[in-house]
Amino acid sequence: MNHNGNQQAKAFFISPNGTLYPDYLVCSGIIPSELNGKPCPFSQAGHIPDPAPLDSEDSTYTADKGNAGDLCPPCAKQHLSSLGHWQNDAEPDFPQELLHLRLFKCRQWFWFVVPGINDAEPQTLCMNGNGNHNALNEK
Repeated sequence: MNHNGNQQAKAFFISPNGTLYPDYLVCSGIIPSELNGKPCPFSQAGHIPDPAPLDSEDSTYTADKGNAGDLCPPCAKQHLSSLGHWQNDAEPDFPQELLHLRLFKCRQWFWFVVPGINDAEPQTLCMNGNGNHNALNEK
């Protein structure tokens, strides 16, 4: 699997110290020691699965994930409001362009945001001016 700078992140995982990691490093098992170098069993081709509208009739639906119709990756266990809700005067200082995004906790218990899923409008995938939903420029 190619993990070079040409790969587009579909989500950003947030470490306890506030460092952001693109989904292809976490979901593939490259970064977190908790995955023992193996891909997350809930990942798809080393990435987070695409978000889909929650269906209250689905047997895996819980209100912790959001309301029916809200976009949510299938690997999410819970949504935790917006990332900005967790920002305070203490460290870490999250990037401003991510504060409005809905914060999720995955089944591996890692926190992540999906660019384009705003907490105020979770039923719509918002695009940026470049025609994609990646709100953060990767280096």
